[in-house]
Amino acid sequence: MEAPSIVVLGGSEPERATLVNQLAASGLAARAETQLSVAEGLPNLIVVTGADAAHLVAEARDVPALAEIPILAVVAGIPPTAVTEALAAGASDVARHPLPGAMLAVRCRNLIRLVKKDGAAAPALVKINEILTSSGDDAEALAQMLSITANVLGFERASLVAHIEGSDHAFVIAATDAEPLQRFTLAIAEYPEIVESIRTLTPVLIDDVQDHPMMAPLADILSERRVRAIAVFPVQWRGRPLGAILLRKEKPGAQHVVPRGLELGKLIASLTAAHLRHGAVLESLRDQTHRISRARYEAERRLRGIDSLKEHFEAGADGVVVLDDAGRILFVNRAAERITGFARDGLLGSELVDLVAHEQRAQIGDTVSRVLAGANVDSFDLQLSTTSGSPVWVSVSTSTVLAGTGAVILAFRDVTAERALEHELRSTKEFLERLIDSTVDAIIAADMRGQIILFNQGAERLFGYRQRDAIGKLPVWELYEEGASNQIMKMLRSTSYGGVGRLEQTRREVRLASGEIVPVSMTASVVYEGEREVATVGILTDLRERIRMEQRLLDAQQKLQLSEKQALVAELAGAAAHELNQPLTSIMGYAQLIQRQSEKEAQHLRAVGVILSEAERMAGIVKKIGKITKYETTDYVGSARMLDLDRAAPESSDTAIPVMMTDDSQTGEFNAVTPATETDLQHPSLSDLVDLDAGIEKGGPR
Repeated sequence: MEAPSIVVLGGSEPERATLVNQLAASGLAARAETQLSVAEGLPNLIVVTGADAAHLVAEARDVPALAEIPILAVVAGIPPTAVTEALAAGASDVARHPLPGAMLAVRCRNLIRLVKKDGAAAPALVKINEILTSSGDDAEALAQMLSITANVLGFERASLVAHIEGSDHAFVIAATDAEPLQRFTLAIAEYPEIVESIRTLTPVLIDDVQDHPMMAPLADILSERRVRAIAVFPVQWRGRPLGAILLRKEKPGAQHVVPRGLELGKLIASLTAAHLRHGAVLESLRDQTHRISRARYEAERRLRGIDSLKEHFEAGADGVVVLDDAGRILFVNRAAERITGFARDGLLGSELVDLVAHEQRAQIGDTVSRVLAGANVDSFDLQLSTTSGSPVWVSVSTSTVLAGTGAVILAFRDVTAERALEHELRSTKEFLERLIDSTVDAIIAADMRGQIILFNQGAERLFGYRQRDAIGKLPVWELYEEGASNQIMKMLRSTSYGGVGRLEQTRREVRLASGEIVPVSMTASVVYEGEREVATVGILTDLRERIRMEQRLLDAQQKLQLSEKQALVAELAGAAAHELNQPLTSIMGYAQLIQRQSEKEAQHLRAVGVILSEAERMAGIVKKIGKITKYETTDYVGSARMLDLDRAAPESSDTAIPVMMTDDSQTGEFNAVTPATETDLQHPSLSDLVDLDAGIEKGGPR
């Protein structure tokens, strides 16, 4: 068979020489020309290069003899319009410069084969090559390529399946019966026709899946999917499979592809392989396959680790859940089933956060990350949903035993009852604290070392210390006078002050923050644990206000007593003045009468004068008594005291006028009433004397 001839045109001489050498290295004969001469014979392929490649292509197409000759334009990628211009000028294929020699050889061979095919296949290949050249491995471009392939080979549906060597999965990256951007993952073992084509790197034709032994296990499934005939063309590059083009139709029959269709299918697969081998799609699939393989390996390793610990997990009373790095449940023991009520089969594969309260879900993710990093997390409480509808509280602890395999062990214990009891105790404690703080009295508790452990708001008000400055910082004995705290402890341990451990109400003195000593009323007791003393509690009441009230009451009582004495003295003085005025008036009257009726030289006048003088003196005293308004005393003989008339009564006039005291019920005051005028006392009339005599004769003064 004659070797195909290739002519290289355009560009500089070094550019043409480079292309010729690349083709020669791949076993293709080529020659460089500055211009093409038809007289020397028609070449099998024309390769044009240089900045004027589009112009050269257009000139070649204007020559009738060259109209069917394939032309490969090798153009620079900048500007981008160079590719479009070359295709528009009539190039059969376009490659970007620089082009590896192997790629150049493949492009050339494919174009040379193209001219040997009949007229129906050639336009299809040209169109496919144009699509792949301009769009590469774009999903929409691949779908267009598949549509053309299915139409030209006589099939209804076509798919491009990519497969990475060593992987159990394949990926449908384009299909004529799916959205262009959709990709599907397949288990390669479920497609034996693809496996066979990739293994042998040869096309596989199946006339009817119902009769072919390879497809027997899948015949019913394929029948339901309306698949009867199948053709598979391997997509390979340099003997390494990249995937396959899978063609299907509803009616039996695939032999119509032979022999023309087989070559055409191989050419299309070869063109596809040239554009896929270093494309983004295969690179992405390689990464994805690597991740899947790695994930499968890690999953198997985790399962082996779980299996080695399964008996230990099942024997424990605590619930155990094993999670993967995404928080999915890999293992659940019987205790965990019992706590949550969920069956193991229902939990495996689900995420633990689905059982956790919304506000705690972030904590699960953080815990998984930290344990996988090799750090255990302190125990924490978690609220889990149950089948009964009532959530349970569990105390969760972690283990890093399986962290090396990418798994996290969570062990949890049901603490619902304990947390409910703690809540009640906490509520009770808070209530008691509020009750203690709202108490007016000071309440102070201290341990047996004297450190204050309770100091309520009443104590703050009494002593002037803040709680933060007293609790744990201030020894209790500094609140009392020196030695008082020891004395109180002796009293608490004695049986004489209310019994052992109790101190009945007693009066003490305490020292405030300001240093002031104030009196308090105090009761105290000892707190025991069994028979051991653990603390003391004292309740103190500030007595300063009470003492001030008592003093004011005592002062008021004394004033009342004094007032009562004064009233009594005033009443007594009034009564005495009233009773003494009558006999004094008579004495003075009769004394004066005797003086008037006696001779001037009578001896008894001296005595009468003394009587009259002393009577007048007594009248002055009586007058003072009648004016007493307050109780005032003066020293008398020894320790005795007597009423001080000068201080008790206001100053009186020189003339003594007997008065008597009357009680004014309206004003509460005592008023002096004069029973007779001074003239009457000094110069009684004869009628008065007669009346006095009559009065005396009758047995008393009027």
